[in-house]
Amino acid sequence: MKLNIDHFVLAADTLEQGIAYLEEQLGITLPFGGVHPAMGTHNCLMQLSEDLFFEIIAINPQSLIDDTLKVKQPRWFSLDSPFLQAQLKQQPMLLTWVVNTRDMQRSANSGIYRQCAIRNISRGDLSWQFSLPDDGSLLANGLMPYVLQWSGEHPAAKMPDLGCSLIEINLFHPQKTWIESQLQEIGAAHLINIESLENHQQGYFEVILQSPKGKVTLTSLA
Repeated sequence: MKLNIDHFVLAADTLEQGIAYLEEQLGITLPFGGVHPAMGTHNCLMQLSEDLFFEIIAINPQSLIDDTLKVKQPRWFSLDSPFLQAQLKQQPMLLTWVVNTRDMQRSANSGIYRQCAIRNISRGDLSWQFSLPDDGSLLANGLMPYVLQWSGEHPAAKMPDLGCSLIEINLFHPQKTWIESQLQEIGAAHLINIESLENHQQGYFEVILQSPKGKVTLTSLA
């Protein structure tokens, strides 16, 4: 079973900060998407194709002051981490990526994903299953993708087309063989180019987009 890239996640201290950052980088303005009540986050979205999109995500400030919106579990994408929050105050960063599957049970029982639990998530009229560690943490510091399965049609086709598209995605890591083996277990190794780094170097990934400003590379390096 082969999976597909579903979307890329850029985290920000606030949505306004993330929007301004992508305006500078890509020359576009992402519109508001919606609120994730269970996760205490909200987002902005744009399509990269009819089955692929780009997301800015941030903690919903209302979830910190409104008792009806306070979360009862760790937020996803390590957004509760004080270290990550301090980084995001300095600048938004490409945080991780997500793939989609047609068989969540099979994918969730493979490799690193055995440490995850399947959560039912919703936002407005959208619903999906999402494989997430109990503590909400990033998988391999964001280099391994999360896995989801949509209920119904993929939502990207209904998102704004702002003139951006994916050229390629590259991953760099000292343990290239391990990364490849984990991606192969879920049928996602074909989605990304993987290159080796020296043992002392920090792993990262990059997304190369075609945009109104031309070819632009976004990276997960802080």
